[in-house]
Amino acid sequence: MIKDYQGVVDRIKNRTRPEQRIFVQKNLSISHQVSMLLEHHGWTQKEFATRLGKEPSEISKWLSGLHNLTLQSISKMEAVLENDVILTPLEACEKYKEVHYKYITLKVFARPNSDPINSPIHYPETATMETESTKQKVA
Repeated sequence: MIKDYQGVVDRIKNRTRPEQRIFVQKNLSISHQVSMLLEHHGWTQKEFATRLGKEPSEISKWLSGLHNLTLQSISKMEAVLENDVILTPLEACEKYKEVHYKYITLKVFARPNSDPINSPIHYPETATMETESTKQKVA
């Protein structure tokens, strides 16, 4: 049965034109971006629909990932969300010229002896790892 299922999936993939795959992928990416921004604002789709002056069912269709969104509707969403939903690579380079690195502090618990079961745990100082490249500092 699974073999037949995989055959059906393969036939569908083979019949799907590359532009259709790209269309679905981009629509799902936009939908995910909008969902993350809604979560950031603490809004439901219904609240978002009200702010856009749309019916909740239309917003649900927009965010399904299969609706053919227009630049007009994306622009309306960006205006209400006060954030970019889509960004071209050139815009991204310009907007994010300056990168701010975040640092995290980790506590490392290790057993330095060769007998990991019977040796006591030593609690060292904290360790700091930088997110720039792969630089790491361990105290």
